[in-house]
Amino acid sequence: MESGEKKLSTQESIRVIQETIDLAKRNFRNDGFHFLLWGWLVAIASGLDWYLAVVRHYEKHSLAWLIMVLVGVPISLIREWRKRRYEKMYNIVRAWYGLIWLGYGISMALTILMSARWGISPIPFILVLTGFATYMSGILLKFTPLHFGAAVIWAGALWCLFLPTEQHLIVQGATAILGYLIPGYLLNSQSKNHVRGA
Repeated sequence: MESGEKKLSTQESIRVIQETIDLAKRNFRNDGFHFLLWGWLVAIASGLDWYLAVVRHYEKHSLAWLIMVLVGVPISLIREWRKRRYEKMYNIVRAWYGLIWLGYGISMALTILMSARWGISPIPFILVLTGFATYMSGILLKFTPLHFGAAVIWAGALWCLFLPTEQHLIVQGATAILGYLIPGYLLNSQSKNHVRGA
């Protein structure tokens, strides 16, 4: 008994998969919100931590990073929860994008724990991970400024090798501005123009 379905050749299967991914990419618009949120938070926390540690010699200077947990995490989670309530269909590109940043978050937490245990600055390692996640985001979103942002972040990680530890915070703040905020604002602008042109 013969099935009514037509069997696809390997080339046709690849073409269908590619078209599906391209459609998902077109339907997944990123407005740069998370790059802007986390870029500002990292820049502020880095600057505040450096000021408290180097200028004020405050022993608990690392408390500046609580802004990430108290402000960044709740805002990000609430925003993603709201977006998912309004999305009706599954988007594979959004899923890949989320998995990249989930892997980044786990890797960063482990990096911070290991660096604290060994008594070394986690910043160069965090910048390497951040550069990778930013680069992969640029690939998924087909957004070249994120590739440049990743290059700036990786350059910051390399630069840390030649600087005293207390200056790592300045580099981290600068890479947040150049590698996150500038591409984030460009992405936001592109998203607004796309909505107007739709």
